[in-house]
Amino acid sequence: MNTRRAIMFSILLTGAFMLYAQEETSNSSDQIDIWNLPPLKIEQGHYTENWDTLSKLYNVPEWWREAKLGAWSHWDPQSAAEDGDWYSRGMYMPNNEQYRYHLEHYGHPSEYGYKDLCNDWVIDRWEPDELMQLYIRMGARYFLAMGNHHDNFDCWNSKYQPWNSVNVGPKKDIVGIWKETAQKYKMPFGIGFHATPARTWGQFMTVRYTSDKTGTHAGIPYDALQTAEDGLGKWWEGLDPKDLYGPEHHDGRNSLETPFANQFMWRVDDAIRKYQPDMIYFDDHAGDSQIDLGINMGIGKLTPQILANFYNIASKRTEGKKQVVATFKGVGGRYNSFQNNPELLPLVDRSLVKSTEFFTEEQIMAFPFQTEVSLQEWHFKKGAPYHSASDIILRLMQNVSRNGSLLLNITQRGRGDIEPEARQICEDIGLWLKTNAEAVYGSRPFDVWGNEHCIFTRNDGYIYVTMIDWDGNETHIEQLSTKAPSVGKISDIKLLGSNTPIKFKQTEEGLAISCPKGIPVSEGIKDATLAKGFKVIRITHNKNWFNDDDPGVSSIGWDRQCNRDKGDYNNDLYITNRPGDVWQASYSGRGITLIAPTGKDWGQMKIVIDGQERGIVNLNQENENKAQQQVFSFQGKRGKHIIQVTSLSGTAAIDALIVNP
Repeated sequence: MNTRRAIMFSILLTGAFMLYAQEETSNSSDQIDIWNLPPLKIEQGHYTENWDTLSKLYNVPEWWREAKLGAWSHWDPQSAAEDGDWYSRGMYMPNNEQYRYHLEHYGHPSEYGYKDLCNDWVIDRWEPDELMQLYIRMGARYFLAMGNHHDNFDCWNSKYQPWNSVNVGPKKDIVGIWKETAQKYKMPFGIGFHATPARTWGQFMTVRYTSDKTGTHAGIPYDALQTAEDGLGKWWEGLDPKDLYGPEHHDGRNSLETPFANQFMWRVDDAIRKYQPDMIYFDDHAGDSQIDLGINMGIGKLTPQILANFYNIASKRTEGKKQVVATFKGVGGRYNSFQNNPELLPLVDRSLVKSTEFFTEEQIMAFPFQTEVSLQEWHFKKGAPYHSASDIILRLMQNVSRNGSLLLNITQRGRGDIEPEARQICEDIGLWLKTNAEAVYGSRPFDVWGNEHCIFTRNDGYIYVTMIDWDGNETHIEQLSTKAPSVGKISDIKLLGSNTPIKFKQTEEGLAISCPKGIPVSEGIKDATLAKGFKVIRITHNKNWFNDDDPGVSSIGWDRQCNRDKGDYNNDLYITNRPGDVWQASYSGRGITLIAPTGKDWGQMKIVIDGQERGIVNLNQENENKAQQQVFSFQGKRGKHIIQVTSLSGTAAIDALIVNP
């Protein structure tokens, strides 16, 4: 009997072992080979991988244009060293200060490399709920989390990158936690992707395959050349350094043709589907004609694929009710990445939101843009100075006045907290915005953006002027004269947040203002320059028309021109020479009058109100070109209405609406 039991037990044990072995083999075969992925199949939908099609269908969503200020957590394992940005590159470069710092604090990169820093990253002081509340008090209206940086480490439960924050280091889904926290406070949520092919494959990976040329470690390869077999018995057993550092290569010029480029696409797709962001950000150029550190930069042909995929996924998720935002750099301007194909620029401008790191556009831009700035270094650096609250408000108003928004990185320490100085700056920014919110949120640019002393915005029929270093003595604002094309008779001026009276007189030369009782100091703001030197006045006037780009407008496919200096209302126009393009606006009132230019250069448009055709407008006149002409009027019942203007022939143009209450 005992013998039979022993035999049966042996049979069962053998069967169990074989089943276990089969499961292990099955699991092993199911592991994703991230270096041999098939090309990513783009989500099917209205958007296609074509700039022309993208430009005809996309419209920057209202929620983002209203927001103006975003908060950013530019935080990943590089923050652990607390020695500034690009640490995972500098630590492998012997002439770099970060290399010397790494030797002193961690050891030689052949023995303690970036993978080890990732594993030792501790985030025990990270309190996402408390930080999100601070960002809201600061006045941020959207939030961006770091998905990955140029280091190639994913801060989420990444399907296609085993070197991620769930497997290594914190063992937490950082992006997922940020998403839940933002959702809790109804904050629009975004993810930033920096691990683009050119940056990561071309700039960050290549320095890791080298070694010291002199000294005690001369010729000893850095840890990037270790293999999966080298990890046996070590903390990283089961992980392959190649997946973090990339296979050895020394030529980044063809990064878009590498397996890494395709892997990058799958990782972006994975994050988009998992976390359903309202916004995605790429720290690279949309085109492919810029050179940086000897590398051909840009996402190039992958950009329209990313956009079509993201827009289609989001459209199905929201049933088309909420559009999303994607930002890329190098769209025209000082770092134009479309030098090889400039004909694409007008299309790209309408297909995404252009991004400009630390650089504010110098003039009013036709389409919305975003500027990214950081309170301190992009990655925390001990002892580095902070930008003051007044610096940030100045940048914010410069951006908003030129049709932009500001994304602000509140630099986190390695363990996830922020320094008291950073916290106070956020509180000061929030107090200022609480008082002056109406000049910022939902605003649009004025005829001109302003100068070093006064910055203009418009909102809900009012003109706002942010006065900088105004002592209350009489000053003249020539842009607000009785001859200005977008200014009517001024009837009242109020200093926001104060009952202090403002004296004013409007003439053909400009607007003279003074504050006889002196400029009050804002209570609670610690930044003295901000508390005393940044004041906003609200101007009431009787030419408070509805501009062609005001909230409530949809202008899919239409081009936009700013800074024309031809007498247009607000110095801008929407135009199109493509029949069938529809400009649409919602308004509340009894009737409207359509304002547009006329002359020999213009065409015809059809007017539809609340679904019924109301007339054909012919802008083509044989006489001279004239701005701000009343070309159509309609009177109906008082209430909410929708007007649609469709291009029929020639060049159509929309300038403004006069809404009759």
